[in-house]
Amino acid sequence: MKLIFIAYTGAPTPIFYLKPDTALLRNHSPFFYPDFTCDVRAELALVLRISRLGRSIKAAFAARYFDTAGVGLSLTACDLLAQCVRHGLPQDCARAFDFAAPIGTEFIPIAEIGDIGQCRFGLSLNGNLLHADAPCFRHSINATIAHVSQFLTLRTGDYLFLNTSLATDTLHIGDELRASLNGTELLKMRIH
Repeated sequence: MKLIFIAYTGAPTPIFYLKPDTALLRNHSPFFYPDFTCDVRAELALVLRISRLGRSIKAAFAARYFDTAGVGLSLTACDLLAQCVRHGLPQDCARAFDFAAPIGTEFIPIAEIGDIGQCRFGLSLNGNLLHADAPCFRHSINATIAHVSQFLTLRTGDYLFLNTSLATDTLHIGDELRASLNGTELLKMRIH
């Protein structure tokens, strides 16, 4: 299983990075703040579950390769990220650590969602709504899938995280994050 993250950037083509399957955090499990950082932040993502094998997929057929959607978070150790960028080093230690990819407990069939590009997202921290809107993805979902499949074979069970611009500041022990899709809460996570 691959966890493929699409960065929210202004690049002309989608930029993606990977996290290992050990980054998944499921079932509303708590996130334990790692000792190697003091600046973890969360970015909300639309998560598509890949439902069939595909490589070099044409954008016109990309919708056939996922059947459900949910929400997830991309956790980043921003202090480590800044060090890596400053020294021109790989960024894996800042993005791909254990449990850095919480996902919701439920995925909704695409047929029930309607236009996937017009979903409404909600992100709250400690009960305070941070965001509730329909973010514009930089690239169409179908074009993104087509682009990624030029480099990676998509397999059944892979997760594609489409990061949004909806993000938190530094998280602290005791914080609780909740995320929703079209008004339905799908993810709840407490920081320990």
